[in-house]
Amino acid sequence: MYPVLFSIGSFHIYSLSVAFIFAWLIFSFLFWRSLRNQGIPEERIFDLTFYSTLSAFFFARAGFVATHWTQFQDNAIRIAAIWIAPGMSLYGALFGGLVVLVFLSRRYKVRLGHVLDAFGPALGAAFILGAIGALLDGTYVGVMSGAPWAIRYVGHLGKRHPVQLYEIVAMLFILIAMIFFIRRAVKRQWPFGLAGLWFFALFTIAEFVLEFFRDTPVYLGGLRANQWILVALFAETMGAFYVRGGGREVVRPLANRIVGKISRVWGSIYGKLSKRSA
Repeated sequence: MYPVLFSIGSFHIYSLSVAFIFAWLIFSFLFWRSLRNQGIPEERIFDLTFYSTLSAFFFARAGFVATHWTQFQDNAIRIAAIWIAPGMSLYGALFGGLVVLVFLSRRYKVRLGHVLDAFGPALGAAFILGAIGALLDGTYVGVMSGAPWAIRYVGHLGKRHPVQLYEIVAMLFILIAMIFFIRRAVKRQWPFGLAGLWFFALFTIAEFVLEFFRDTPVYLGGLRANQWILVALFAETMGAFYVRGGGREVVRPLANRIVGKISRVWGSIYGKLSKRSA
């Protein structure tokens, strides 16, 4: 672990802070480039990026405080003193950023589909840098493991799953899959936003599984608190798939055909049984 990259006297440069700064820069650039290519005005892209960043920061802190309330219940001032009691929630940031993006997209009359298509890949690239910083800092650790590739985290007993490395590998596969989905979306003229929804579907599934390898004290009803958030996000993604993917035109007729077929089969069986009874 290398939580401090280097020091200048009493001034320290932390690996996690540097990783987060570069992650935000990468996200902002990719998000801007994708929306610019869709003809979105520069000032609208700036507003979307700026306000979603502020919202993500606020909800990241709020999410961490909510799931680690015992650290703050005796001294509420520690909530704002992030340098004394550090801690941020990835899923809180994701939730807050998405809520603001949806709201501002409607207010500025920017297609939400364009925003989703830009947000997914940009978040994936930024996520990799954030995971690298979390690994260097030891922000969160994996559960204990006897695997040959298990590593030691400073301040924790035994060897543990390198969960950040798992996340990096998973995100690389997701980004490769996104290249395929984006090309197919262009070739087959998918509705805007459908490729971005594929990112969220794959992201939530991967993170849900990887949560089992992360050492966390916060459980709710047999699952980790983060997993419940991921379940909710996955459900929202499936609902968006239904709307954006033509669910009304595909699912409903299919359901009607299935129900009609079952009714015909049951009617035939009932008719035969009635004749035998007579």
